[in-house]
Amino acid sequence: MRHLNSVNKLNKTASHRHAMLANLSMSILDKERCITTLAKAKVVRSVVERLITQAKKGGLHNMRTAAKIVRDKAILKKLFTDIAPSYKDREGGYTRILKLDERPGDNALLCIIELTGRNSQELALARKKKKRTAGTQDTAGTQKAATGPSTDAKTEPPTAGKDETTQDKAAGEEAGKAKPKAAPKRKKKAAAEGDAKPDKDEKKN
Repeated sequence: MRHLNSVNKLNKTASHRHAMLANLSMSILDKERCITTLAKAKVVRSVVERLITQAKKGGLHNMRTAAKIVRDKAILKKLFTDIAPSYKDREGGYTRILKLDERPGDNALLCIIELTGRNSQELALARKKKKRTAGTQDTAGTQKAATGPSTDAKTEPPTAGKDETTQDKAAGEEAGKAKPKAAPKRKKKAAAEGDAKPDKDEKKN
């Protein structure tokens, strides 16, 4: 019989459950919010709140007991130097659960568990904006790298080391291209005036 054992075992072994709750609590303390199932959130809430109360007490012993769950030194430092001092005037209720829709596939109830009074929603939006700006900068850099050589090649000024012969050839080619365009205009003018055919006949005679 499970008298006074109201904690959900989550259908997992003890070692698996302890490792999962430790990972969830570290992600909540690091990102200050996490999306998980409602059953897991209700269990991990007690773990996170006990860690915060230990950090509020301070001391080497409490730090070592918290380090059994929080294995990352950076997150442990944040817990004792940043999160715990912000809850000096609060006596419990450090986390809150916001329910979401059901998860597709197994229809498990999803929720957001986050730290209260830490502006976690604003921090999440700021992180999203940073990711978007970083992505746009990366795409702009790749586009510049792709289009850079072609534009430079088009806008390169003529070098001083070019010979006069090459410039003359280029001028001759431009003139040759212009001549065929001008020839049809002369023929059209001659046909309009009616002078081209009589001149040829007179020469033959």
